[in-house]
Amino acid sequence: MVFVCHSFYAREQTTLAGRLAVNFFGNLGLGVALFFTLSGFLISWPFWKRKVSRAPALIPPGYGWRRFWKIYPPLALSILLLTPCFILWMGEPKLFIQTAVQWLTGLAFLMPVSGRLNPVMWSLVVEIHFYLVLPLLFLLTKRLSAKTCLAVIPLFLLIVPVIIQFTSGRHVTFAPEINDPFCVGLSSFCFGVAMAGVDNLKWWKPGWSRAGDAGWGVMLLGLVGLAWVRLNPSAHAGLAPVLFQWTFVLGTGMLLGYAADPQNPRARWLCAPWLRWCGIISYEWYLFHQPLVFWSRMWFGPAHDSLLKYSLILGAPLVVSLAISALIYRKFSLPILKYGRARKSALK
Repeated sequence: MVFVCHSFYAREQTTLAGRLAVNFFGNLGLGVALFFTLSGFLISWPFWKRKVSRAPALIPPGYGWRRFWKIYPPLALSILLLTPCFILWMGEPKLFIQTAVQWLTGLAFLMPVSGRLNPVMWSLVVEIHFYLVLPLLFLLTKRLSAKTCLAVIPLFLLIVPVIIQFTSGRHVTFAPEINDPFCVGLSSFCFGVAMAGVDNLKWWKPGWSRAGDAGWGVMLLGLVGLAWVRLNPSAHAGLAPVLFQWTFVLGTGMLLGYAADPQNPRARWLCAPWLRWCGIISYEWYLFHQPLVFWSRMWFGPAHDSLLKYSLILGAPLVVSLAISALIYRKFSLPILKYGRARKSALK
């Protein structure tokens, strides 16, 4: 969804159907919310496991180091490879070198940074904030029962960031600066965290998988509704866009109902080998895909109504970014992950 959103472009549309289609494809960037829901489920799952089993330590052993070995080395590599390319493409070496240093030193996760160097990394800032806040929430609720925490922790993630947004007017931004003030981007993790708790408490029933089937329709409703209200420019400041965005987020949470019945045909389809392969290299793909999309448009120029050229402009960065991502994962990220796992075993 995110790749299609970043790749798709069209001239200004005059017909209602054309404008609706452009809005719909532009809204596919909401796929980030689906990622946050999945991340909330997967990252919080071992915390819930220890909580439910009443383990003495709530934070899984090696939690911080596992996140470090997964996140930082590919990030650093992307910064080192892409920064010279951005300087050659856009000039302003001082700006890009300063921004690169902020990412490499971790300052970008603590302060606003320029969004001109690979703006997709705004979601990485939100993700890192989630990694930091989640163990803190479990530690602060250590004396509460697992069932009570199942109400407290997801509600905190849902309500507190929303309250901060409405009272301060601050939002997550990616242009002109990447900024997640007061961790206001954490709300989208709430459904995933809640469903991970439900899974560990064994509250699932096989019939819950029907919620997963319904989730597709709810997500589609959110996307179409948001595309419709944005036909009216004045609607951007209204309540309707927010409601349709949360409709989509609710649909992402409903998809996790498939965990109740892994043999559901739709759940099995989501385990297809090609999707799993995309998942394995998805972080590297995330880091490298958008610059290649931008550069493809710059190199090829306008399509001039040529369907073949338009397909080439969209298809070339898809193929190249997938190849680069697979290569980097295989030759760079995977050996580092293996090193991290071996290091953990040696410490044990």
